[in-house]
Amino acid sequence: MAGKLAKYGGLYHGALVGVGYVLVEALGLPPAPIEPLSDGLAEGLTIIAGDGLVLAVAALAGWIAAPQTTSSSSSGMGRGR
Repeated sequence: MAGKLAKYGGLYHGALVGVGYVLVEALGLPPAPIEPLSDGLAEGLTIIAGDGLVLAVAALAGWIAAPQTTSSSSSGMGRGR
């Protein structure tokens, strides 16, 4: 949705949505994308990997949803002069 609303920078807006999800996830409201392990180091790595995955998917979705810009130059084809 953020990518569709943005005229430019759909990737950026999608990543911002991902950051918002990660922040809400830190509060414990939605589930984590990857279930953390019991080991301290492994748990930290799975949390980082899960958050990175969320950011990457959100950025990609924003990029795909953003309206494609058209070239401002025109060859004049298809226009009545």
